[in-house]
Amino acid sequence: MNKRELMKQQRREQIIEVAKEMILKNDVQQVQLQDVAKEVGIGIATFYRYFANKELLILAVHNEIISQMNLELERIVSESSSAYEQIERILTYYIDLIDDPQHQFIKFFKAIEAYKQMPQDSNEYHDYIKVRRKMAHVLYLIAKKGEKDQSIREGIDIPEYVFTVVQNISYFTVESFLTEHDPELPVKLDPKKQLQLIKEMFLNFIKS
Repeated sequence: MNKRELMKQQRREQIIEVAKEMILKNDVQQVQLQDVAKEVGIGIATFYRYFANKELLILAVHNEIISQMNLELERIVSESSSAYEQIERILTYYIDLIDDPQHQFIKFFKAIEAYKQMPQDSNEYHDYIKVRRKMAHVLYLIAKKGEKDQSIREGIDIPEYVFTVVQNISYFTVESFLTEHDPELPVKLDPKKQLQLIKEMFLNFIKS
């Protein structure tokens, strides 16, 4: 990579980082491309050389966040602990997102549902596929480890169970936390307690 390409890559990363900070601090719909360009210190025409529209910028921010999450999952996998313990750590990691005072990630993942129709021929979309596959690969490695270290009981499809519960807890983290429960219900539902119950039921089921 020559100097010009390096500078272009650094500017692109700067745009993504600035956009991420603005989006997490505010509402996705409130952040305008002109605002991001101004914060970066470039004109809107220059900005469009990096991202042709807001959808691609949102997708790039999403990819950056998932990449950071992947680093945490990889750190957990690298620990000298059993597959069962690693699954427990990953589930706790997702559930603890609720403790963020601003609930930034939760709000972001909920908000980007409006941007799901992404152009599949873009670099951002290809990056989206890569980061998602990387996350899936980490979960698959843990599942296979569980088969070898026997920390997960036999007789079940371990990869299927691991993927199912991680996906559902991550989805439930977003949906349940941002949904107001009916005040007329006979019980007061606490999203984090609900997630903890799901986690405990799953862990009890797979424990060797």
